[in-house]
Amino acid sequence: MTVTAVRACTESVVAVAIPAQRTVANTLRPKAVADLTLAATSTAVNVGRMFVHHTLNEWGHSGLVSTREALLSELVDQAVTLTGVPDPTTRWLDLDDLALIDVRLLLFDHGIVIEVADRHREALTPSTHFRLLSTRWHFYPTPAGRVVWCELALTQNELTEHGLPKRKRSSGPPTQRSPGPPVDRELLRRVLDGLEGL
Repeated sequence: MTVTAVRACTESVVAVAIPAQRTVANTLRPKAVADLTLAATSTAVNVGRMFVHHTLNEWGHSGLVSTREALLSELVDQAVTLTGVPDPTTRWLDLDDLALIDVRLLLFDHGIVIEVADRHREALTPSTHFRLLSTRWHFYPTPAGRVVWCELALTQNELTEHGLPKRKRSSGPPTQRSPGPPVDRELLRRVLDGLEGL
């Protein structure tokens, strides 16, 4: 899936494709890969979030969407801020140069890797929230800029014989339920009589 803008041929567009086979886990073969190219504008974050949502639903990991969307949003927002046009009021006709951002999701047995390539050359400066959500993160330089990546572990659930996740038993004492309110039988009888009279 590629999202690009059609531009006049006099304007330059700088592509920063993620190099093939250069991933954080390049010794392992991913089970699935999804790519997206975005214009480095203020809309890139929202389009990137939709891409993550759709891809993780396709891969059967819809329960992980919110965490992955948050991480991708930070990476794409930083790429747009450093290399693109973060101002939503900028008109396409006013742009002399348009940077592109490449996003790649890789699904492994142990986790999901998110990679974002842009033309910036500096190291990643992640927020505290980003560090807490990521299992690992870093960046590596490319001829066109850098690739910033983060990894999130997949929770490994024990499965039943039918392939469904087993419920985990609570290690605490059984929950004591408080008795419900007393039943007003006279009220119930009046309600029943009223319904029968309809």
